[in-house]
Amino acid sequence: MERRTYLCKVRLSKEEYELFKKKSSGYQTMSGMIRDAVSQFNDVGTVKRIEALNDMTGLYRKYQQDLSWLGGNFNQAMKRANELAISESLDQRYYEQVIIPQSKRILLFLEELKSEQTKIAKKLIRL
Repeated sequence: MERRTYLCKVRLSKEEYELFKKKSSGYQTMSGMIRDAVSQFNDVGTVKRIEALNDMTGLYRKYQQDLSWLGGNFNQAMKRANELAISESLDQRYYEQVIIPQSKRILLFLEELKSEQTKIAKKLIRL
């Protein structure tokens, strides 16, 4: 075993010192606990969380324009439906040809968005 010749000093508050003592109770020395903690520490979790946050940000950027476009189209369709209803000209054909297809596009879009969000959430949960 390699001889330990380097000394590392750490300044702690009283509370921090008590926490170190408590956590090192299962070790022969506090130094042993610290060496073990450092050897087990892994930045991979942090990196993966950042990646997942970047994925989520990218997802919103990707879908923001599409969602705005769909929302605008749907608002126009509903405004026209209201105009037709006021003039008593709203009929089944308008629902079948305009409102239902628009609604289906929005539902498909939202399902795709939800699926992407679920993938990212699963990635976060695995961390």
